Amino acid sequence: ETLARPWAIPGTKGLEHRIGGLTKAVDTGNVVYDAVNHGRMVALRNEKIARIAQDVPPVEVDGPQNAELLVVGWGGTQGALRASVDEARERGHAVAYVHLRHLNPFPANLGEVLGAYDRILVPELNQGQLAMLLRAEYLVPARSYTKVCGQPFKVAELLSAIERALRGEAVQ
Repeated sequence: ETLARPWAIPGTKGLEHRIGGLTKAVDTGNVVYDAVNHGRMVALRNEKIARIAQDVPPVEVDGPQNAELLVVGWGGTQGALRASVDEARERGHAVAYVHLRHLNPFPANLGEVLGAYDRILVPELNQGQLAMLLRAEYLVPARSYTKVCGQPFKVAELLSAIERALRGEAVQ
């Protein structure tokens, strides 16, 4: 079901651990240097990660399904993003919010959620890697708003970015 091999309890005769980054044979776990086997192992590892999505809870949207803008966050941005989205709503803006807890794999319903919005803003405390992944994986118009100075987002700056995104203006 998960494609995981049975666990070899340390010390069990004939079930010795093989530690290292070397490619192992698909069937035996023995170290091999065969190119075809290497390709099979890469595909197997990718499938193992993909199957984890079955255990990742679906992403939940906070806000109206017909919002003009979806704000997508992850990690330590949650508090400032929630506060800025709440403030935007108090100002009368139709804004929805999603906070991701799982990035690899993404929740299975994320593509469907993202596809329901014409405007997506992804504030990140990095160089915009999540927005890039969302655009590549789901072909959605995710716009990046980044900050890389070692300081957290302030609600006022996020609110300004949200309002610029709603007007269709550049957010950087």
